Amino acid sequence: MVIKMNDAVIEIEKLNYKTGNRFLLEDINWQVKKGESWVVFGLNGSGKTTLLSIIAGFGRYSRGKLRILGEEYTADNLRALRRKVGFVSSSFFDKYYTCEKARDIILSGLGGGLGLEKPPDARELLKVKNLVKIADIAYQSEQPFNELSKGERQKVLIARALIGEPEILILDEPGTGLDIKARAQMLSYVRQIAQTKMTIIYVTHYLDEIPADFTKTVFLKDGRIAAQGETKELFRADNLERFLKISAKSGEG
Repeated sequence: MVIKMNDAVIEIEKLNYKTGNRFLLEDINWQVKKGESWVVFGLNGSGKTTLLSIIAGFGRYSRGKLRILGEEYTADNLRALRRKVGFVSSSFFDKYYTCEKARDIILSGLGGGLGLEKPPDARELLKVKNLVKIADIAYQSEQPFNELSKGERQKVLIARALIGEPEILILDEPGTGLDIKARAQMLSYVRQIAQTKMTIIYVTHYLDEIPADFTKTVFLKDGRIAAQGETKELFRADNLERFLKISAKSGEG
């Protein structure tokens, strides 16, 4: 299927994910169009990481439909589609990466898997060199992942997501655990990426971390979509109270 400029790059219909007798995601319906910038906002445990890992091709679901760039994930196209969806999630990848060199983790993004598929060639090494320079982690690229600071690890995961030149970028709680300075640097980096008109999904539970130029928002609550629409509208104090039962004065969900 050929994707037209105005077509959705992510299409989700009646998606459910159930473990045992519990629904972690229930009746998810969501569409993201090419070039849009979305915020996914919800309290801890609302299902944000579960949903985004499924979209990125690293999780399964029980029922429903999910199409990425017009295709459903299959055994044959899994890695190819993963390369088109850059996924940044410390809560997900910290379970897999420990003592691997930062450079090798970045390179793993080229294959759509978690590790290196083959020794990198000169062109791929040059891409790493350029990415770590932009992210200001050139020195850290030869160090083990578990010896890096939280902010440095986030930059490594962003570089990993970008090395395959994806059409969609998912940032799952990129500011969590960062100090004020590191968070400001990370948000500045995200704004630079957003200016490229890439389709971006930014996941957070911090009200003060919402990027100003992200115009669309979806609220998740207890594994269901509570609301979706224009960011300015949804983040009004009355809507935060109505849909999520939180106060805008709290600073986070």
